[in-house]
Amino acid sequence: MKKIIAVLIITISVFACNTKKEEANSASKTDAIFKDFPIITKKASHKVMVLGSFHFDMDTDGSDVKVAKKMDVLSKENKIHLDTIIQKLKNFNPTKIAIEWTSKFQDKRDTQYKKYVEGNWDLPRNETFQIGFRLAKELGHEKLYCVDNRPPMPEAIGEIDDFDKFIDSLGQRKAYESYDIENKRYNAYLGAIQKEYELLDVLKLYNSELYIKRSKQLWTTGMVNLGVYHNYAGTDLTGYWFERNTRIFANAANLVKDKEERILVIYGAAHKWVLDELFDNTPEFELIQFNDL
Repeated sequence: MKKIIAVLIITISVFACNTKKEEANSASKTDAIFKDFPIITKKASHKVMVLGSFHFDMDTDGSDVKVAKKMDVLSKENKIHLDTIIQKLKNFNPTKIAIEWTSKFQDKRDTQYKKYVEGNWDLPRNETFQIGFRLAKELGHEKLYCVDNRPPMPEAIGEIDDFDKFIDSLGQRKAYESYDIENKRYNAYLGAIQKEYELLDVLKLYNSELYIKRSKQLWTTGMVNLGVYHNYAGTDLTGYWFERNTRIFANAANLVKDKEERILVIYGAAHKWVLDELFDNTPEFELIQFNDL
């Protein structure tokens, strides 16, 4: 009986040792597969900041988003806020400033900026001018850079003559409108804060993680369901947003030269989450946030 017990103990010990060896070998292989993975680890040589903003003045804006004017950015209080914003951005010390206008406006913006620097042009309310031009002048920049781009709208959207009839024909009304209440609450809130708060506080919100999270949710709810299993109009519209912002990103990223650059991108806040994501995953760039200044 003692011999049997001894044999069992030896067998169990050998099995345990073999198991530990197998686990060790497996762990070693697991470590190796992660360790040897060819991720790009080069140190970022440039810095970038995407300043998300609401549009200060729709009458002179390059955006395709048109809503009623809300905040008076040139009120006595907000002029002080603009001064503070300019000073904060001077701490980032951008070497180039990118603005939300397509390249066809470049010559016009160059002419306006030259006149402004010479003291011969009064700045309109638009954030390009009130933030971009003012900051560029204080930093001694020669120009600002128009980096916007507008790809053609998705073909699937153009095929729809009547959205209501199209939605109902596919039985997608419920999915399409599933987040209407939340979106109306969101839009109402953004309208209300421009009446109740001052400029710097609103810009801090537009450049917060909270706002970025909500911006992402807009593109993954409601509209994205339009045309599923049919022409995918909603998903194509979401894809269009990525396409446009990827083009903007490429235009801004290619402003860099051999020397270290610090690119400031002044854009409508709805663009910020995509642009941040693209720059943050580009090895050449270190992403800096306005709220961290």
